[in-house]
Amino acid sequence: PETRVVLLVRSQTGASSRDRVEYLLRKPAFDTLRERVGEDGLKAMLDERVEVIDADFSRGRPEIPVGIDVAMHSAATVSFDPPIDEGFMTNLQGAMNLYGGVIAGGSTPALVHVSTAYVAGVQKGVIPEGPLEHRVDYMLELELAMAARKDVEAASRKPEMLNAFMDLARDEHSRAGPTTVAEDAEERRQKWVTKRLVEYGRTRARSLGWPDVYTFTKAMGERAVEEL
Repeated sequence: PETRVVLLVRSQTGASSRDRVEYLLRKPAFDTLRERVGEDGLKAMLDERVEVIDADFSRGRPEIPVGIDVAMHSAATVSFDPPIDEGFMTNLQGAMNLYGGVIAGGSTPALVHVSTAYVAGVQKGVIPEGPLEHRVDYMLELELAMAARKDVEAASRKPEMLNAFMDLARDEHSRAGPTTVAEDAEERRQKWVTKRLVEYGRTRARSLGWPDVYTFTKAMGERAVEEL
């Protein structure tokens, strides 16, 4: 009953962190409590026992209050094949930033790290739950994954690529005028960048023995957390 929760939630366009938490309180999991204390009582409990912090820890280290006894990390990008930089940003860098923020805040908590059953990669037989045996340099993989977007963005802006996007756009929108053609060409370029970064992630993961970038980056996140 004395437990207090510090909840890190990323705000979205049109919805603050608090809005998103209040939306969750409308879910069936809270029906019994709502029936007991009422809608106003439920919100009062939220005010009293939960501190909501707006944070996107994939992009930076959040400021965490002191006195944390247990830190639970369950955030992830759950797409099996996101662009490689997005996968690493959330599943590896995000975990490091969260735990780093907790430690920097002066707490020494127990850590509960939620991973996935498939981090062992493509293997046969029974795989025991424990530290993974691999020699992949997760920091180097993170560095190169984050640099991949810059490389792909640069490649997409080469004249031959831009001309190809423009030709496709003209074929479809020539009667709509040059502005529409330009907008469509830019949309095609952005889609090409995303598709290319997905291919980067999938191919790199498979070259190291993981089926997709999700399981690959979750495995890298486990190693980072173990060392941290």
